[in-house]
Amino acid sequence: MGIEDGSIRKARPSIYLFRAAASFVHGYAQGSLPEKAARSLFGSDPVTAEILKAATGPATTTQTGWAAELARLAIQDMIAAVASLSAGADLITRATIVPFDGFANIRVPGRAFAANNQDAGQWVAEDAPIPNRQLSFTGGLTLAPRKLAVLVSFTREMSEASAIEAISRAMISEAVGLALDAQIFSATAGDATKPPGLLVGVTPIVPTTTTGNITSAEAAALDIGNLVAALAANHGGKTPLFIAAPKQAVALKLFAGPHFDYPIIASASLAAGTIIAIEMASFISAWAPEPEFSTTKAATIHAEDTAPTDITGGTPSPAVPVRSYFQTDSIGLKMVLRASWGMRASGHVQVVTGTNW
Repeated sequence: MGIEDGSIRKARPSIYLFRAAASFVHGYAQGSLPEKAARSLFGSDPVTAEILKAATGPATTTQTGWAAELARLAIQDMIAAVASLSAGADLITRATIVPFDGFANIRVPGRAFAANNQDAGQWVAEDAPIPNRQLSFTGGLTLAPRKLAVLVSFTREMSEASAIEAISRAMISEAVGLALDAQIFSATAGDATKPPGLLVGVTPIVPTTTTGNITSAEAAALDIGNLVAALAANHGGKTPLFIAAPKQAVALKLFAGPHFDYPIIASASLAAGTIIAIEMASFISAWAPEPEFSTTKAATIHAEDTAPTDITGGTPSPAVPVRSYFQTDSIGLKMVLRASWGMRASGHVQVVTGTNW
C-alpha cells in the first residue's frame, strides 16, 4: 500500500491525524491499544492504522516508509485546516514548507540582491560571448527544530463519547493555532525553545494621519503603499501578504474592494492598529514528519495555560492550581510537533503600528 492508494482520498489527510489522537485517548480510557481503539471507532481503516504507526513517540522521527510520509502529509494538512483559526497557519500554507526528516537542522540559502543587477542575465548580440554570472547568496537561514507541544485534558465521559474525534480536532486545532499566532507575529527573539518572531528587529513605519482632507480610506491606501514600498526597497513587494488586527483587516477589505488581489488575513494576536506586510516568497517553514502522542491518567499537572511551573520548586511552590488526572477520572493527551520558520531575505517583513483608520 502507498500514499497514492485510493484510501487516502476518502478524507482530508488531517482527519487521520485527529483520528489517531482520538484513538490514543479512547484506547487509554478503555485500557486497550490505540490500534484496537481505532478499529472500534473507525472500522478497518488502513490509513488511520498507518498514521498510528508513525505517531508513536520520539523514536519515530527518523522512520521511513509510507507511514511516515503519510504522517507528514497529515501534519501539513492539519496546518491548512487550522488556517481558519490562525493567521500564522494561513501564512505557512501559502509559503514554502520543507521537511526536517530527522535532520538536526536545515540550512536554507538566503539570496543577496545586487543593486547593479550583476547577478542578472544579460542581453547579448548574435555570436557574442555570454557573461558568466555567479549568483550571490548570504550566509542563509538555519532552521533548527523547536517543540510545539499541546497538552489537553479529557474527562472519562468525553473520551468514551462517540464525538471524541470532533472534540480532539477542536481542542488540538485551537491550541496549535493560538500558539502559532502568539509567536510568529511577535517581536520575541528566537531561542532554544521557540523560533523567532517575524517582527524581531523590524522598525515600524510611521502611520498616516487623518488630519486635513485625508480620509480614513486614503490613509489606509497610503499605509499599504508605504508597506509595499518598503518591501520593494529591499527587492521585495512581488508577492506581499498582509496580516492585520481584526478591525484593520475588515476596514482594509471594505476600502480596497474586491479588485484588491493581495491576501488580507486577520489575526487577533496583533495589537489594534497593526498591519504587517510579508513577502511570501521569502518565508519558509520546516516541520518534522511525525507527531508524537502520549496519554496518561495518573499524572498531576499544574493547571496553568500560560506559564506553568514545576509542581514543587517553582514559584509559588507548590504550584496552584494543581489537577490530578487520577483523582478527577480524567485523561491527558500530549501532542508534540517539531517545527521552525524564518525569512530568507532581510527587509521582507514590514509593519505599521497605531494606524488612524
